[in-house]
Amino acid sequence: MTADDVGLTDLKSVWENSAGSPLTLFEASDPEAETGSYVIQSGERVPEEGWTSHDGDELSVILEGDVTLVTRDTEYTVSEETLSVIPADVEHYSINETDSPTKLVYTVIGGSEK
Repeated sequence: MTADDVGLTDLKSVWENSAGSPLTLFEASDPEAETGSYVIQSGERVPEEGWTSHDGDELSVILEGDVTLVTRDTEYTVSEETLSVIPADVEHYSINETDSPTKLVYTVIGGSEK
């Protein structure tokens, strides 16, 4: 892709490959950034055990479903059509406690997963 190109991704075509682990849709090095899609299945916890955090801020948009976002300090119910912003270095995990898959698009700006 050149500086003048616009990147378009048909999300309907990537959901199948986004289950089980995130699917990277875009990466950049200046600033370091990654965007991807993720389907969190009913009952699934991400990560499966423990906590995760990132060197940069994580922005996620829930496109379909609900997820419980847990930090060391509190927990949030993040619903469809919601943008969540998790600051850099905040330890967290997500769990889908509903009967339906949750579809989201995430971007980590300024660093990667720890």
